[in-house]
Amino acid sequence: MSTKTDENTSIGATPEQFGIGMRFSIHPHTNDFVEVILGALADVETAGLTEGLVIETDEVSTYVGARTAPAEQHLTAYLCAVIVAASRRSRGAHIVTHVLFSRGCPGEVSCDLAVTGLPTPEPVELDPVGIRAAAQWSLYPLLDGGSDAGDHMGHIEAAIAAATQRGTAASPAHYATKLTGDLADVLATAVDAWVQVGTGVAHVVTHLSVSVGSPSPADA
Repeated sequence: MSTKTDENTSIGATPEQFGIGMRFSIHPHTNDFVEVILGALADVETAGLTEGLVIETDEVSTYVGARTAPAEQHLTAYLCAVIVAASRRSRGAHIVTHVLFSRGCPGEVSCDLAVTGLPTPEPVELDPVGIRAAAQWSLYPLLDGGSDAGDHMGHIEAAIAAATQRGTAASPAHYATKLTGDLADVLATAVDAWVQVGTGVAHVVTHLSVSVGSPSPADA
């Protein structure tokens, strides 16, 4: 992993230069899962939510890279719309989505951590979609030997406190925090926390496993 400094790490770097994106896999628990997945992706593209995004799908997952600001808003709106479209197309079947968001690393074989002037975007704004979601959420500040390299739990605890105040943090779990609420608010909670940590830590990753339409009884 390189730590070179060049013009791409100056203040005002674009989302593409800074490295803001996600990788997700969506799993509809229904026999026609192929039509549900492909149809949901097509629905979101038709709705115009792919503008400013680079999207690459392979046999494992879909990579979505943000190229223009507001990157976090674009990514979250896209992901939420895909899950909503899949739920609609599957007539409310159980759908699980695994998503990893990463910021501060353009990511192929090198990662530039010599970033100055870390971006401070506005919070994500999504209208409620009327679908209850439960998610297991983990946050990873990759401090990479910085001055506060031993304080990763401080960042995580502050993020959990913010989610609790927001009303979406339901309970702690092994290696994760459970979030519940409207799908839009659950996703926005995780993304806003990821962004907040990213205002002080150059490279931050957050991971969610999001469930909608689960046959298991809700416990929170």
